[in-house]
This record gives sequence, C-alpha cells and structure tokens, in this order.
Amino acid sequence: MALEILGVLLHRNASEITPADGGPAFDIDMIAKMALAFDENDFDRVLILQNSFAPDPFAIAAHVSAITQKLAFMVAHRPGFIAPTMAARMFATLDQLSSGRAGVHIITGANDQELQCDGDFHTKEERYLRSAEYVQIMRSLWSAAKPVDHAGQWYRFNSALSEVRPVNGAIPVYWGGSSQLALEMGAEVADVYAIGGLKPLAQMQGTVTQIQQAWVRTGRPVRLQTSVRVILGDTEEQAWAAARDVVEALRETGLEQQRKIAGKDSDAAIGTAMRLDPKFATTKGGSGRAELEDIAAGADTSDKRLWNGITRASIEFSTPMLPPALVGTAEQVADAMMDYYRMGITGFLIRGFDLYGDIALHGRELIPMLRSMAAQHDRVLQSA
Repeated sequence: MALEILGVLLHRNASEITPADGGPAFDIDMIAKMALAFDENDFDRVLILQNSFAPDPFAIAAHVSAITQKLAFMVAHRPGFIAPTMAARMFATLDQLSSGRAGVHIITGANDQELQCDGDFHTKEERYLRSAEYVQIMRSLWSAAKPVDHAGQWYRFNSALSEVRPVNGAIPVYWGGSSQLALEMGAEVADVYAIGGLKPLAQMQGTVTQIQQAWVRTGRPVRLQTSVRVILGDTEEQAWAAARDVVEALRETGLEQQRKIAGKDSDAAIGTAMRLDPKFATTKGGSGRAELEDIAAGADTSDKRLWNGITRASIEFSTPMLPPALVGTAEQVADAMMDYYRMGITGFLIRGFDLYGDIALHGRELIPMLRSMAAQHDRVLQSA
C-alpha cells in the first residue's frame, strides 16, 4: 500500500491553542518557512484550507510551488463560486507550474450559515449533488481533446476546452463527508476519501467498511485518508504532561474566544468574533459532531493510546470540536497509527498543536518510524 504523509499549511503559525491576536493575520514569511520545513521533513503533501474568511488557497499554493522542490498540494476548493470549466483550467495551470504536484480537496461545506457568508444558500444535499457534477466536468476538461458540451442539473455550457492539461493526465481528487449522500457522490467522482479524524478502532473499521462498500458499487478504486492529532514526548510521561498542558491552553483560549465574541460592538473585534463564533464554525453540526460527542462521553483513553480528553475539553469552547489525539513517544504513536493502516487507511494528515515547531519533530521522529513500520507490513503481505 502506498503510504502518504500530509500536513496542514496555514497562512500563519497558529493552532487551537494560539491566542487570536498571536502574530500577524497573514504571515508571508511564515508561509515560506512552513512550506520549506514540510518539503525538507519528508511530508508528501500539504492541505491548504479554504473557508469563508481565509485567504485564497490557489494563490498560496502557486507561491509555495515556486519555493519547494517535491512537496505536493491538496488545495481545498468549494464548488459553486466559479465555473467548473474555469476551475479545471486553474488546477491544470497550477499542476503545470508545480511539475505535477497539484491536488484538489473538494469542500462541500458542513455549515449552511458559514457558506451563506459567500452567498451560497443551497442545502448540504444540494451542494453534494452539485459538487459531484462539478468534479465530473473538471475531469472531462482535463482529458478532452476537442470542445466539450454539457447540460446537467447544475451546469450548462457549450464548446468548453482547456489548452493546458495536468502533467499526469488528471489531478487527484480528495473528498470528505459523513452522510450517506456524501459517500455515494464521493464514490462516483473522487480518488481519495478523507475521514475527518481518528476514532476508536471498532468505530473506524465500521466507517472504513461503509466507504469501501460505497466504492464497490461503482467499481472504482478508493484510497482512504484520515487526520491524526498527535502529542509526542521523549517519554510517555512527558507526552501525557504535554497533553495536560494542551487542555489547559484550550481552556485559556476558550475564555479569550468568549470575550472576543462578546466584544462585537467594536469594529476591531467584528472579524475575529465572527471567525470564532460557533455558529460560523466550518466543521459545525451534522453526524460528525454527534459522533464526537459520543466519543467524548466515553473513557479518557481507548485502544492503545487514543486520548478522548482533548475532545471532551473542546466541547466546552467555541472552537470546532477536536477529534481524539494519540499521545505517547514517536514509536508508540507510530505503532498505534499502524492499526489504522492495517485496516486500509494509507493517508495520514499529521498535526500537533505547535504548527511550525512540530514539522521538524514529526519529520525527525514520527514519520521515519511510521514509514519503516508500513514498509515492513507491506513486505510481510507481499511474501505471504
């Protein structure tokens, strides 16, 4: 199985425990430093986020592609705001500029109210149907040798053509969502299905099986990816001490967020307050939140070292709820991640709580360990 290690490239060095006013809102120098660190520390790809408040991910990806050598991109993209024919040319252009390193993560959107900030008043169900048609159109443009006509439920055009093609003929399409419609539409058009975060192994196996069954019906292959929040220490005791520090920092940040939200009467606070207000949270609502609440209501730890304390702590604050984290030494965390790899998840988006500082730590300790364990697992399978 092909292991893919991903990171998150933000436009500032920030995490859920960073004060809202901690550093510039858009840090050009830090973007470059993080991109180079990812490139030098054996990350395969980075996610560049999009929401109704964030900077443009296309521009960031183009900038980063010029200063990195091998780092690939997963550019978050919301269908519905530009024509899919134009998006197809934009991604193909980025792919050419980066020598084949472009990727697209289709963001259909979890929160109706947050999408309305950009003028999208469709329901989530409508958005998933639109996203599927949008991806089909991009794929048709990437492969078309002559002009394409299209008359669908959401888009209609005549004689569309792209002079620029992706380097390898197509661009990998990442997809996510927890509803049945999300699974069905993803199975029709996506290459990689992104599971929102870690959950206990038995629950994750159920999710994996559900996704695989949706793909079987289409006859298309699927790669699975998940996000992994990790807290490392040189010893297990140090790791748990760091975990307790994260919870305390979350509490402090949560109190600060509440003060910001309450201060909407000042012009300076309006932007920050909207971004922190839970009703605009980009991961708010749906079955995903209900599942996290159920996990948080359980034991502090499950399986080998999946810690639910971070999820429980995040319920109390206006930050989006956090999935459970793996806590331990690099070897212990890599060993726990292998349990997910064995069930068919081959992509891991790894992130701690010190965005820039953790890149080198993960590249030095966790990633080599995980790659070695995955390679050993694959060799055993091949020889069986």
